[in-house]
Amino acid sequence: MERRPLGRTEISVSPITIGAWQLGGPLSLDGEVDGHPDPGEANVTRMIHELDELGVNAIDTAEQYSAGESERRVGRALADRRERWVISTKFGYRVGPGLSRVDDSSPDTILPSLEGSLRRLGTDYIDVFLYHCAPHPDEVAAGREVLERAREQGMIRAYGVSTGRLPVLTSMVEHDAVEVLQFPSSLLDERPEFWAVARERGLGTQVRGVMAQGRLSGKYFDRAPRFRPDDNRAEGCRDVDFARYAALAEHLPDGVTMAQAAIRWILDHPGCHTICMGAKNLDDYRAALAATRLPPLSDAVREALEHTAAELSTRGGSC
Repeated sequence: MERRPLGRTEISVSPITIGAWQLGGPLSLDGEVDGHPDPGEANVTRMIHELDELGVNAIDTAEQYSAGESERRVGRALADRRERWVISTKFGYRVGPGLSRVDDSSPDTILPSLEGSLRRLGTDYIDVFLYHCAPHPDEVAAGREVLERAREQGMIRAYGVSTGRLPVLTSMVEHDAVEVLQFPSSLLDERPEFWAVARERGLGTQVRGVMAQGRLSGKYFDRAPRFRPDDNRAEGCRDVDFARYAALAEHLPDGVTMAQAAIRWILDHPGCHTICMGAKNLDDYRAALAATRLPPLSDAVREALEHTAAELSTRGGSC
């Protein structure tokens, strides 16, 4: 499978990254659902191993996901094949006493978070270590010093941030504290400013949210989704009319699904390195991998999709 250099790091990744938020099981924080139904560890392990055989080499998780269970499952699944995988994990959002939400990425928390992730993942280094919640602007420089020391000690290979807030990215870039950027972008919400910063600074990119909470998956064009109560989309997407996005399907090339077009649209961006998929089954990943082998979308198809997406976005209805 194709490998793409992750920006200016010396890391190369498959164009599809396994997103592991969905793979650890349910979680509620401060009484609100913050996870997904449990697919079962045996299924998770089998899927990761099969994707390994198909050429995928990157996976993304976080210390908060399923209160650490996502990292533990990833670590156990990769225990006998660690050397050929790129593991990305995130710090700052944590589970506190009584399933409370803790948002703290201050410099003195970075090393304990890193050590905890290393233990749960069962590894002695992490390839990509990302801020999950934004550091205070006054603490970015000090946080960078901690991360640089961790790299010198061989604990991490690269660092950066996962954010959908442009001021956060701008502040961190000014302090040269970002090598890898994870950010949301989709046909319905491109966020061109993020793409521009990433290209200008030579950042590695991990793009998430490509399916727009299922609105671009095509699965719900002719039937409404029925999210379980322990799925974080159950509340956030409750009032969304998924069927209206079927208008995009009118512009699909022959043999290309809506999900594949959404993936291809992102992959065609200059500076796109990998897409973090949040799928829970192998069939969805196989379809995503097939999209990576498709030719770029034609100008006519891109323009038609973008025009319709813009019309849909102006009418509201997002999760």
